[in-house]
Formats: sequence, C-alpha cells, structure tokens
Amino acid sequence: MIPVTLRAYQTESIDHVRAQLRAKHRRVLLCIPTGGGKTLTAASILASAVAKGSRVLFVAHRKELIDQTVTTFARLGITSIGVIRAQDPRRDPKAPIQIASIQTLARRDKPPADVVVIDEGHRALAKSYIKHLFESYPNAVFLLLTATPCRTDGRPLKDVADALVIGAKYSALIAQGHIVAPVVYGTPVLPDLKGVRTTGGDFNAEDLEAAVNRSALIGNCVAEWLKRSDRRATVGFAVSVAHSKALCEAFAEAGARAGHIDGTTPEDERAETLARLERHDLDIVWNVGVLCEGWDQPSCKCLVLARPTKSLGLYMQMAGRILRPWGALPPLILDHGGNVDRFGLPHEDREWSIEGRVSKARAATCKPCPECFCYVPIGVRICECGYDFGAGAAPEVTEREVVPVELALRTLDGPDAQLSFFRMTARIAAERGHKPGWIDWQYERRFGTRPPREWVSAASKGLTSDPAYRERRSAVEAARVREQLGKAVVHG
Repeated sequence: MIPVTLRAYQTESIDHVRAQLRAKHRRVLLCIPTGGGKTLTAASILASAVAKGSRVLFVAHRKELIDQTVTTFARLGITSIGVIRAQDPRRDPKAPIQIASIQTLARRDKPPADVVVIDEGHRALAKSYIKHLFESYPNAVFLLLTATPCRTDGRPLKDVADALVIGAKYSALIAQGHIVAPVVYGTPVLPDLKGVRTTGGDFNAEDLEAAVNRSALIGNCVAEWLKRSDRRATVGFAVSVAHSKALCEAFAEAGARAGHIDGTTPEDERAETLARLERHDLDIVWNVGVLCEGWDQPSCKCLVLARPTKSLGLYMQMAGRILRPWGALPPLILDHGGNVDRFGLPHEDREWSIEGRVSKARAATCKPCPECFCYVPIGVRICECGYDFGAGAAPEVTEREVVPVELALRTLDGPDAQLSFFRMTARIAAERGHKPGWIDWQYERRFGTRPPREWVSAASKGLTSDPAYRERRSAVEAARVREQLGKAVVHG
C-alpha cells in the first residue's frame, strides 16, 4: 500500500458529505474539478463504509474509469474488489466492493449494495441508470461524483440528487498547485455555425460536420498548432470520424506525427496509440468522443478544440484533460470552435446548482487580444504580445479630417471581449477592403447577435473616411467586376 495523505479540501469534502447523510439526504452529489481527486475522496468514504460492514457498488461507463478506480482503491490498501465488466478476469462476487460497468450491470443479476457510487454523476438521469441503479437499489445511499454538475439537455440533477456538495473550486486548486491555469488562444478563422441546427441541446452532429470539415478550417488548425505548440504532446477533439481523419491527414502532411482513435477503435489499438503519445512517438492524437472523461496523461500539455459545442459540461471535460501539473510546462488550449466566447475560460469558478441549467447571464472575465488572439483577464491592459487595450483617448478631429477606423472605435464603451473582437474585425476589414457589413457578419457569427448600432456607425465612419481603405475597396470591386465579366465571356 502507498501511504496516502488526503488534501485539506478532500477531508472537508468527506465531512460535508457525511453531514448531508446525517441530515437524511440519501442521494448526495459531490462536485470536484477534473484533477482534484474525486475518486480518491470517494474511495476514502467507501473504505470507512466497508469497515463498518457495508457493501459497495461503484458504477462507471468506461473501462478507463473502472481501471482508474481499481488503482485508486489499491492506493488505500483496498484490494478485495470484484469487477463486473464483460469477461474481466478480476471478477469476484464475494468481494465487499464491486466496480461495475453500467452496460454489463444492465445484463446481469445485481449484487447486493448498501452504498452506490456513480462516477460521472451528471449521466445519472439516463434510463439505464434509473432502471438498473435507482430502481434496483431503493434503500441504498447514493453518492454521485462529477466535475460538471450540468447536462447538455438542461434537465435538473435534483431528480436524482437531493443535496450538492462543492468539494473545491478551480481558483483554490490552481492557487494550491494541484492543477495549472492554461494559456488559451482563439483564432481569426471560425466555422460558420449560423445554419447548424440544435439537437438534444448541442449542435446537430450532421450539420456540424458539414460546417467544420472544410479545408480552410483544417488548414488553420494545422497552422496555429505549428505556430504555438512547440510540438508538445497534444490531444485534439474533432466533430466526427471523417473530420478527425481529415485533421489527422492534414497534420501528417505538415510533418506532424498524428494518430486517430474513436469509439470503434479496438481497446488494444487505442491503448497503444495513447502510449505512443506518452512516449512522444506521436505529436498529436485526434479523437471523437473517446477522451472526454477518464483519461489522464499529465505529459499531454496541448489541447486543440476543433469541436464547437453548446454543452458547458462537454467543453469543461475536454479542457480538463490537460490541466494537471507536469514539470514547468503550462497547459495550452487552441480553441477553433468559439467555445471560450460561448462559455468563458474553462477554469473559471462557476456557481453550480442541481436545479437545472447554469445561468448564461454572466459578466465577461476574459477578452481576446486583437493581435495574437490570446485570451487575457478582463482587467489586463497590455497583452504579453505587446498589444495595448487602452492606448489612450481619441484626439479631437474635425469632420474634414480622416478618422481611421481604430481611432473612431476607441471612444466607444462596451463589454471588453466583444468590443475587442469588433475592433479586430474592423481593422481586418480596413486592411482587406471588406464592406462594413462584413464586420457585422463576423460579429454575429461569434456572439450570436448583431453589434451595437453605435459601434457599426463608428466603424462605417472610420472606413469611409480613410483614403487607403477606399482605394483597397475600389480594387476589390474592380476585381469582382473583372471576375464577373470573365464568367460572362466563358458562358456567353
């Protein structure tokens, strides 16, 4: 047995869970961020329960979670464990602790249990959990574990839990060095999600694949990774198998050693692919819904999010894969799905509830740098790249003087993240000769709403009063006319 000393917040979490049980709450949801040691905390509770004669059933939905749980119990010196999963050789029906796959448990006789633990407890509203756990063990005490007590479909977890214990928050875990705050970058090239439907609370899978599986977006993923990653071990999240394989191929063509795994990949091949990433025989492993939960590889220090999502829980689960400490190398997140704009940084402290959805109304805590696209805290004035967010008030100008677009926008007020993005797109429009309406379109793609009218007015004024912009705009229009004339000749 390896001596284990619980962290202070883990000990406090155990005390809070026990207090809820003493208060006659028989279904307790324990929330600790990814990397905070939920399983070890639960194992300590269960060790005491077994010592008092209770029988325990620990349920997970993936082999990786089952193996992780067995290892965690072993750290506490608990080896009298049976595993209920397919043909698993660790089967032992007499053991006081049974660790089961929910899929296998659904097909077998249920073992006796006084305490039932559900890993990834936000899944507990699924029909299989209701039927084979809550209905099969009406008199048991339930402990649900999760880092993200919310569901994509918005259903309230109060239907399966009657008390919520917040065991730790990200800010505390970061301050104590148990996880590391990531460096997060956005990108100027985002998928157009305007026509993508919503199914079950998230983007429709078929529509989303059509929106993201495009050469320009894939090429941008490659370019940003080559620019920022220093080829550190990387995990990438794709939308579909076809999308993942296209990304894998593009990275390989750029000289990166890339691998792919999905739900149909055989377990031994999946394990070997991840082992190659651990040995750094691979630079990046692309996956589709396989590594969101239960996968820990601290040496993997870069995450490429090529998967836009409307699910806060999924976003945080994906991001949580790389936040554990590993030497002095900080985690790096490259967000190609606009997820940070949708939800904020993944390691923000959030107010959780078992009543339903997390409120979308929140104050912005970060803003993108218009120069390098790094997300920085809302109060930062100068980005590490040198960009100055508050370069001073606009000087007075007469109506006959030129009003450059950035100068015109500098007097405006508004949420920093949105205003910074608007300024950035206005500058790009000025450099490339785009119409003012292009700025509107980019903003609406990013934030789902049109920009304030005064911003649009200021941008239009800045563009139309700039001779250099008017010259570029004329060149763009001339090129468009020539193209149309060429097509008319060809088809005439």
